[in-house]
Amino acid sequence: MSGYNWLDGVGPRPQRPRVLERAWNSLETNQFGTNEFIDWCRMVGAEPLLGMNFGTGTAEMAVAYVEYCNLERGTKWSDLRRSHGYDKPHNVRYWCLGNEMDGPWQIGQMQARDYGRKARDAARQMRVIGGNLQLIACGSSGTNMPQYLIWDREVLEECYDQVDGVSLHAYYGNTQTLTAISSARYLAMNLDMDRQIREVGAVCDYVQGLRKSSKRLWLSFDEWNVWYRARSGDAVNGRGQFAPKLLEEVYNLEDALLVGGFVNTLLRNAERVRVGCLAQLVNVIAPLVTNDTGVLRQSIYYPYAWALRYARGRVLNMRVECDTYPIRAAGLQPDVARNDEVPFVDVVATQDPQNGQACVLMLNRDLDAERELMLEWRDVTPTRVLTCETLTGSDLKAFNTFEQPRRVAPQRLDPPIAGARMTFKLPPRSYTVAHLATMA
Repeated sequence: MSGYNWLDGVGPRPQRPRVLERAWNSLETNQFGTNEFIDWCRMVGAEPLLGMNFGTGTAEMAVAYVEYCNLERGTKWSDLRRSHGYDKPHNVRYWCLGNEMDGPWQIGQMQARDYGRKARDAARQMRVIGGNLQLIACGSSGTNMPQYLIWDREVLEECYDQVDGVSLHAYYGNTQTLTAISSARYLAMNLDMDRQIREVGAVCDYVQGLRKSSKRLWLSFDEWNVWYRARSGDAVNGRGQFAPKLLEEVYNLEDALLVGGFVNTLLRNAERVRVGCLAQLVNVIAPLVTNDTGVLRQSIYYPYAWALRYARGRVLNMRVECDTYPIRAAGLQPDVARNDEVPFVDVVATQDPQNGQACVLMLNRDLDAERELMLEWRDVTPTRVLTCETLTGSDLKAFNTFEQPRRVAPQRLDPPIAGARMTFKLPPRSYTVAHLATMA
């Protein structure tokens, strides 16, 4: 993104340049550009989120990008879009002002205050174009960065009044010895995501206080996933090829359970986290992988798909009481095991008043034992169980292949009778969804 010129990806396809994508050393043909992406978003019912090149790009070209997408007619860039066959503006609302600009791996790495001033200048110009723009400042690339939180504070001290949100990124992996002990810690890593959300939110609120502003920034967790195997060698070096096999992570049951935990964390923090994007969608650290003849659903596809399909409306305020297990006592290093006591069960629920349906997503971190989860409903009452499925298995390292596409796949789980009190029996090492009809 920090070396991408958006002009390369618009206009007649035969005239688009083939360029070297320098971040991954691969050949970019630019056959799928901005307009194709917007078409795809409209087709699948997704809200587009576009990122700007703040590495090699200028504020002028970033503002021109907004004008190209959002202004109806009568200017250089809006008329260029119209000449490309798009008379109506795209009206893109969400824009990321750069990507991971604190990272030494990033093209055009910047210092926090320099970036913050550039973001402020560009954002001020973008708002002249009009529209309900939602501008996202580039937060720290991760909790392991030496300037984590310091970067966020210094950036926001420069551009707080011109932005609406701050980005968060995090990737997770089981880098300990592959034993039950490391799995116990691994399945608790969504609590690290909880902590990161609280910490970055606290920095936003601190700067709000400094600025005596009435505006409260929201958070955009626009890159998150499991990623720790395909991180070196040919997995990150395209060797100048077109469509090389980069970052093709193979996901197992253990990874899927953790992704379910991430889904729970993002829903639990929905009041503050307005945007949450799994990175990526197809082939590259993705829930879907392709070959010449078909598409394979990896294990992480199912928890994410359940949330997209069933978790609608409002997130319910839940009081959860649950047994815990210690992970610091598991022999891990103190700097790794930041969460001392981990609940065996992680649960979140949503309710949609418009369609009278509710969704409960339940993670059982217990590697050995079934756990009973008793739900007591107060404001709404379930009347019927529409769906109840679980993702589980005896082998945490099992994964899907084109030859065995359902080694890790949902199974039907016998649900309790719908009512004001429901007790689910969650299998060990499982992630479960219950989709319910309700009445107020």
